[in-house]
Amino acid sequence: MENSVCAVVVTYNRVDLLQKCLHAILTQSVGVAHVLVVDNHSTDATQTVVTGMTDDRVIYRRLDANYGGAGGFKQGIAAALRETTASFFWVMDDDTMPTQTALAELLHAREQVPNFGFLTANVRWKDDSPMNVPPLAGDWAEATRNGLVKVHEASFVSLFISRSRVNEVGLPFADFYIWHDDTEFTLRLAEAGNGYYVPRAVVIHDSQSNQAPLIYRDEASRIPRYYYLYRNELYICRRHKGRLTTIKTFVRDLYVSVKVLFVAPNHRLKRSLAVLRGTFSGLRFLPKG
Repeated sequence: MENSVCAVVVTYNRVDLLQKCLHAILTQSVGVAHVLVVDNHSTDATQTVVTGMTDDRVIYRRLDANYGGAGGFKQGIAAALRETTASFFWVMDDDTMPTQTALAELLHAREQVPNFGFLTANVRWKDDSPMNVPPLAGDWAEATRNGLVKVHEASFVSLFISRSRVNEVGLPFADFYIWHDDTEFTLRLAEAGNGYYVPRAVVIHDSQSNQAPLIYRDEASRIPRYYYLYRNELYICRRHKGRLTTIKTFVRDLYVSVKVLFVAPNHRLKRSLAVLRGTFSGLRFLPKG
């Protein structure tokens, strides 16, 4: 079907949020053909709840381990390609709550720019403040007459893509594990076709905070994750943003590794080493396809 849509939702141990997310998808003003739930080996009631759903549009795929967000999205989009005939994939985390007309607005935007690389929604936090705001393209005003804004990259908090573009550029890199897998994937998509922000396609991001994570203040248990943040950022600079940006990012990261030794509330050396390890790994990191 020309306009058929498969929603791809990646989840891990957040069954309450997942249920709200699935309800929001299944009650859209324009119906989805399928909802493919990728369970990153949850240990809560996720499997029981999803397999107990009676809506035959829901497809449940439980992974044999937790592959991180990047691995979950890669396997989810691959499964949507393989197991459905949908023309479009609507990709999101389990804490994304689309408003009732979000999909209709994305489909309308698709008609305005049929050769798009990706479409991204207007993401709001629980208090209606903006979040996950994508950076503008240099010629951002190019599409404003269609009610859209041209952007370079986007997140997996409601990303709308076509089967044909995925076949063209490939899947997200599972090797990213967490952080910036969506940035890299959408940069590839934007090289194949323009990316657009759709202001009227509103989704609520039901996350704990509307602040970007910072190595300076994050809780100690999350410190190891920052290795992936700094590694993945530097790879993206090398691959997509040129030598000058790569050098600037490398110098910035060295500065962060020093600054954290003075301003972090605890575990200062551990935080600094996470930044340094990630940064130097990013100089040679080559994710697999």
